[in-house]
Amino acid sequence: MRSLTCSANTLRHASPRSRIGAAEAAGFGGIGLRLDDCRSAGAGLRDLLDEHGMRVMELEHIWDWAAPVPLPIEEELFAVADTIGYRQLNVPMLFDHPVGDLIAGFGGLCDRAGRRGILVGLEFMPYSAVPTLGRAWDIVAGAERENGGVLIDLWHWDRSGAEPPDLGKIDPDRITSVQLCDVLAEPMRDLRHEARHHRRLPGDGAGDPAGVLSALRRHGLACPVSVEVFSDDLDALSPEEAARRAARAGASCLDAAGWALRPWRTNLEEAP
Repeated sequence: MRSLTCSANTLRHASPRSRIGAAEAAGFGGIGLRLDDCRSAGAGLRDLLDEHGMRVMELEHIWDWAAPVPLPIEEELFAVADTIGYRQLNVPMLFDHPVGDLIAGFGGLCDRAGRRGILVGLEFMPYSAVPTLGRAWDIVAGAERENGGVLIDLWHWDRSGAEPPDLGKIDPDRITSVQLCDVLAEPMRDLRHEARHHRRLPGDGAGDPAGVLSALRRHGLACPVSVEVFSDDLDALSPEEAARRAARAGASCLDAAGWALRPWRTNLEEAP
């Protein structure tokens, strides 16, 4: 299980120290962080990660990367790459822009990230300006940057109505990572609220995360996988118990799909 990543949002209310320690104890090999986590941990974050043998696999995020001038937060995110290293910057898009501006903006972000050895994963969300897998791929393919790709979150996969045939036109090498979770039997009226408060652990909902993983594996994917469960119920548990449940559910889902994990490098590490 050591190469499964614990998303920043699965233990979202725990301090960086508590989250990293709980993730290691549960068997996770990678961690996701938000910029606020890096700010609060300060200069001791590198030592904390080394103490627990954890890699930062994904960092959250920039909301409007298609603005005419890069937002100041971007340099702060890149500074994290220079000090502790991480594999991938996760980026959704909540603001409406012409598709040409989205393609150009994504390409520019990839160029700036590429100078630090970072991948950029574009996350589609049904309530966002990039609502479907197909639209995300149009942007990624149009930008034509080797370090740019699509991030597949299984909650957004289900709620956007994605199906395995939708993978047909997508280069599997350009899917940067997969985030595991599960969904309620019926969508709530406010999808954004549901996404942030009522996700289920993989295998504990009405979706088919193992089936989607199996389809992704048949499509040729071999990318990192994280467990991302925004859940008020999970928040009520201790970080240690929440991490144990998330790791167990994620590993069970991967086993059912026949998905083999392997170590992945960050931008400060040599390739294995």
